[in-house]
Amino acid sequence: ARVRGTSDDEVFFSSYVCHPSMANNELSGPVLVLALLRYVKKNFPNSRFSYRFALVPETIGSLAYLEKHLKELKNRTICGFSLSCVGDDRAFSHVQSRLGSSLADHALEAALIGLPNSRKYSFLERGSDERQYCAPGIDLPLAGFCRTKYGEYPEYHTSADNFDVVTAQGLQGSFEVM
Repeated sequence: ARVRGTSDDEVFFSSYVCHPSMANNELSGPVLVLALLRYVKKNFPNSRFSYRFALVPETIGSLAYLEKHLKELKNRTICGFSLSCVGDDRAFSHVQSRLGSSLADHALEAALIGLPNSRKYSFLERGSDERQYCAPGIDLPLAGFCRTKYGEYPEYHTSADNFDVVTAQGLQGSFEVM
């Protein structure tokens, strides 16, 4: 979805839809993307910036999306976020863009000031669609945002990644950061 502003400059939000049985690793990202879409449409009807929201299968979906939209993404994206594992209430995690100095990096650093248990990860510790969006030659100004980073919580990629892991407080905290 795109919410057009008065300029073509875009803020890009992406999450993935490929692990349907996992609550935090899968369902929390699309829930947050849709909440952000509703929020932007309701609260910024005449925004200066445009907003783009994508839900794709992880890795192959972001690669296909880049294949189809690379030129406009490179021309328009001023800031972007890959959202994954955003439903627990244990931590706040920032996975830096490849260069670590994008507007998204600075925005996340500012949003996480004073929040308990926040962590910053190097792009070298990536593992989600920020790999594709920030690959050499692509280099979108995009950072990854999670609550507890994928692979860092015990329920990750197990049948225990269920609605006991995702909390309303966790999702609300992610929404407030974004």
